[in-house]
Amino acid sequence: MRIRRTPRVQIVDIAFCTASERESIMASISSKDITKSMIRVKSSNIWAYNINVRGAKDKTGDVYVQFKGKNGGPDDIYVYYDVPVIVYRRWHTASSKGHYFWQYIRNNYKYAKLTGDKKTKLRNGVNYVPKRDEPEESKEV
Repeated sequence: MRIRRTPRVQIVDIAFCTASERESIMASISSKDITKSMIRVKSSNIWAYNINVRGAKDKTGDVYVQFKGKNGGPDDIYVYYDVPVIVYRRWHTASSKGHYFWQYIRNNYKYAKLTGDKKTKLRNGVNYVPKRDEPEESKEV
């Protein structure tokens, strides 16, 4: 009897997309998986955060932020897209995490709310819907 060995085949499916294409992708990930790698910080506003950089040579990544709730515990999680790694590093070393976030990240990058009602209230939100009385040109970010 002769044993015939066949080579193993590894199938890898990788898809790359632009930031505008990413807005239309619907995926599911549990908030528990997101929070596992988050860095807990001492802040009156922010509970924890982390960054997901796709490749070692990439200069941007998606920043996940979990804010504090009304009772001081963890609350909703947001993702801010295409944040430069240098901005994240400066935030990591900032003495006031909340102040740095509000000044350099909050209004400067597209974002999506991952937990709770998922409605974004700022113009740079992925699913932002302007109010009726808001001027038409303010829809753009």
